[in-house]
Amino acid sequence: MRELSDILLVMQAGSMGVSLTLLLVLVLSCLQKPDTTGTYEKVRWLLALAMLLLGVHYLLQMWFGFRAQGDDVGTVVNILFYSPVTYIMSYSILRIGCGRGYHRKFLSASVISMVLILCCFAYGYLHYGSLHMQEVLYVMGLIYLLTVVFFIVYPIKEIRRVRKMVNEESEQEPILYNLYMRTSVRLLYIASILVTFSIFYTPALAIAGPLFLVTLVFYIISFVALGFNIRQVNDILVEETEEEVCPVRGNTATEAARAVMDDELKARICGLIEGWRKSQGYASVEINSGTLAGRLNIPKRQLVQYLREVEGKTFRIWLSALRLEEAKREILEHPEYSNEAIAESCGFSRCHLQVKFKEATGLTINEWRADNAKGGQITPKGGQITPKNKS
Repeated sequence: MRELSDILLVMQAGSMGVSLTLLLVLVLSCLQKPDTTGTYEKVRWLLALAMLLLGVHYLLQMWFGFRAQGDDVGTVVNILFYSPVTYIMSYSILRIGCGRGYHRKFLSASVISMVLILCCFAYGYLHYGSLHMQEVLYVMGLIYLLTVVFFIVYPIKEIRRVRKMVNEESEQEPILYNLYMRTSVRLLYIASILVTFSIFYTPALAIAGPLFLVTLVFYIISFVALGFNIRQVNDILVEETEEEVCPVRGNTATEAARAVMDDELKARICGLIEGWRKSQGYASVEINSGTLAGRLNIPKRQLVQYLREVEGKTFRIWLSALRLEEAKREILEHPEYSNEAIAESCGFSRCHLQVKFKEATGLTINEWRADNAKGGQITPKGGQITPKNKS
C-alpha cells in the first residue's frame, strides 16, 4: 500500500510538471507565431487555462492527499476538475474544426452538466459532511460519463459536416484536418474514455493516467504546429455564420439562395470570372470560394450557385480543373519549366499537381509531357487544351 502511495505521488508530481510545461509551450508559441487567427488564439488561451487547471488539480491532490484518503475522495476531486478541462478540450476541437458557429446545443448541454455535477457535490458534502459521499459519487460519475460521451460525439458530427463544406469550397487540402491533428484528437478521445472509468480505481488510473498525458502532449504539439498553417483555410470557417456552418432547414436565406439565377446575372458573373482568370488569380494558394467572391464583389452564395448551375461543379472541383488546364498549357508552352515551377504558377503544390494529373489523365506529368510535346494544340489563355490525336 505504501509503495502504491509513493508511485501515486510521483505520478501526480510528474503530471503537474507535464501540465505546466504544456502551459508554457502554449504561451511561448504565441510569441513565436503571432500571425494566426482570432479563433485559434482564443482556443490557445482556453487550452492554457485547461493546462493550468490540471496543474492546480495535481498540486491539490499531492498537497491534501485526496487520492490517498480513498478512491472515492480522489474520484470526487477528479470529477470536479476534469469536467471543466474536458469541456475546454472538446470545445477547442469544435472551434478549430468548425470555426465561428455558436453551437448553442453544445454550450447548453455543457452548462447543464456542470450545474448538475456541482449540485450533486454540494448535496453530498452537506449531507455527509465530508468528501466520502457514498452513492452521490456514483450519480456524479454517471453524469460525468454521459458528459464525456457527449463531448466526444457532438464535435465528431459537427466537424464531419463542416469538413464536407470545406472540401466543396476550397481546392487545397484542408490543413485543419491534417493527419497529425486527426490522429491526436482520436487518441485523446480514447484516452479520455479510459480515464473516465479508471478514476474510480487507483491501480487502473496508474495505467490510464500516463496514457492520457501522452495523448495530451501529442494534441498540444499538433495544435501548436497547426498555428503555422491555419490561415490557409481560415477564410472559409471564420466568416461562416451559424446558418452556413450548421444550416437550419426551412431558413428563408437558404431557400432564397436556391432560387434559379437569371441569365443576366449568370452573364455578369461569367464576365467577372473570366477577368479574374485572365489575371491569373487562380495561382494564389489561398483562394477559396469566400475570397474569390470578395474579389469579384459578389455574395459567396451567388458564386457557389453559379458554379453549380452553369459549370455543374463544386468550387473545389471547378478550381482544380481550371488549374489543371493551365498546368497543361504551361507544360506545352514551356517544356523547359520544372514540375515545381509549373505547380507554383498554377496554385498547386508539387505533390498535389502530380496527384491531380494522374487522376485526370491516367499519366504522370513527365509521361503526358512526352506524349503531347509535339502534337498538342494550344488554345488562348484560359481555354481547354486538346492533346494530339493518336493514330
